[in-house]
Amino acid sequence: MRAIRTPGGPRIVALAGYCLISFLYFGLRLLVEPGQHYIGVSDDPQIPIWSFAWWPHAVFHGINPFVAHVIWSPPGVDLAWANTLPPVALALSPVTWAAGPVAAYNVAAIILPALSAWTAFLLCRHLTHRLWPSLLGGYLFGFSSYVLGHLAGQPQLTAVFCLPLVALFVLRFVEGGLSGKGLALRLGLVLGLQFYLALEVAFSVTLALVCALVLAVLFVPDRRRRVVAALRPILAAYGIAVVIAAPLVYYALTNLRRTGFTPPQDYVADLLNFVLPSHVEAAGAGWTQALHYAANDTEQGAFLGPLLVLVWLFAWQRRRRPGSRFLVACFVLAAYASLGPKLIVAGHSLIPLPTVFGHDSVTLPVVGTKSLSIFNNTLPARFAVYTSLTAAVAAAVWTASRRGGALTWALPAASVLLLFPNPTTWTTRYSIPAFFTSARYRPCLPAGANVLPEPVGSGGESNLWQVADAFRFRMAGGRLQTSPPSVFLHPPATAQISVGYPPVRNQAQLLRAYARRWGVTDAIVDPRQASIWTPALDRIATPHELGGIILYPLSGQLPPGCPTS
Repeated sequence: MRAIRTPGGPRIVALAGYCLISFLYFGLRLLVEPGQHYIGVSDDPQIPIWSFAWWPHAVFHGINPFVAHVIWSPPGVDLAWANTLPPVALALSPVTWAAGPVAAYNVAAIILPALSAWTAFLLCRHLTHRLWPSLLGGYLFGFSSYVLGHLAGQPQLTAVFCLPLVALFVLRFVEGGLSGKGLALRLGLVLGLQFYLALEVAFSVTLALVCALVLAVLFVPDRRRRVVAALRPILAAYGIAVVIAAPLVYYALTNLRRTGFTPPQDYVADLLNFVLPSHVEAAGAGWTQALHYAANDTEQGAFLGPLLVLVWLFAWQRRRRPGSRFLVACFVLAAYASLGPKLIVAGHSLIPLPTVFGHDSVTLPVVGTKSLSIFNNTLPARFAVYTSLTAAVAAAVWTASRRGGALTWALPAASVLLLFPNPTTWTTRYSIPAFFTSARYRPCLPAGANVLPEPVGSGGESNLWQVADAFRFRMAGGRLQTSPPSVFLHPPATAQISVGYPPVRNQAQLLRAYARRWGVTDAIVDPRQASIWTPALDRIATPHELGGIILYPLSGQLPPGCPTS
């Protein structure tokens, strides 16, 4: 009997295989102590965990999900500029309702690299028409150093599965396999989704698309007419994307972010990191910390290692092919953009580089303001995602063009081996006090109470506290961005309270002023940091140790029904 072949069989198997690999890499450790760990490092994952609880909660209760007044209350915060991943949060809402937002976040952290690998596989399969080279290309992108670094707790940056699809759809149109209408509809849907996933990536992929079109005109003259013809459907696609993302775009523009949350000139790729791994790969665990790469740990994602040799062989052996020259030019441009405004090697700044990335060198006039920088919200180091994608495609095409030989598999195997993730960096233990989960303590904090959590930002777990109590109380603080909303930075005297800086001599006076300004009803201190915060709070309210936290009712007494111990 002849076996029945499913047309989509290889695609399904590829997706399942990538998901299995991702689970073995990042999810297996979660089974050791179920419900006590989340994937990522320190408190960064608490931002998406909060978001995964917020979006289904807001939609179900008919609350405007784009402006959250339960955090940074009472003014609230515009979530258009926060990395909340509404499509992923809503897609995983059944997991959130069944097992909680931490579980939903862990599922997303495992699936997103696999999904990004899968769409890169689709791109490589279209180019090579061969299975194993395409599986290789998908893996090298989905589990690249860039993705591994951002698994520390930034799923909006591991959700890069739209990027290969953008390339695939445009490529199919240029080849004549897709009509203008087909390109506009497909690309519009993908770009609309990307707007919701991450505005920064939506901006960078737009820049990448513009540059790719220019390079295609220069390097692929026989396709020049089709490249030019693509402009109209691409513009139509952006029109569709803006309509799809209209709510997000509206709130992004009404609360326009004129300055970056982090200085982009400090987040650049280190030239040495292209050759040597960082702590996120097992091969670089421990010893590479002494190299002092530029940027922080999550942004050390430029590593290619043997892939550099493979890209060089691809460029040399296929140098007479216009498409190959185009791909190499895209790789070089992406790598250069990731270096930012200065060449850094092993943490040492050597020479300035001419670029628009990494500083406020390019501005646009804005009504009511002097200027608006258009690049300072994009970190140069994150252009490593495009070097990873172009290198992965080059690897797939080069491997598919070979006809055996040790080198054919030795280089890809070395590339995969050296990208093996460091197994010691991927989970963080957390604990939620009984005060927020037990009905016994519910009377202690009336519904709608406005709480000042200490610590407010880095090092605290206040986001987890709020989602564990199903947003029953508000917070005059929190952590959704690297800095508080600008309104909480005024007056300057109380700004240090919202930022979460350690107490100063007049901290009690500042705490009183902060509480009056923002209507704080209670302060809650994590006992693990009591020595830092209780001396000042003891001067303005009476502490009560309840359910694993220290509660300070600013009214002076506990509500009726609250246990005294």
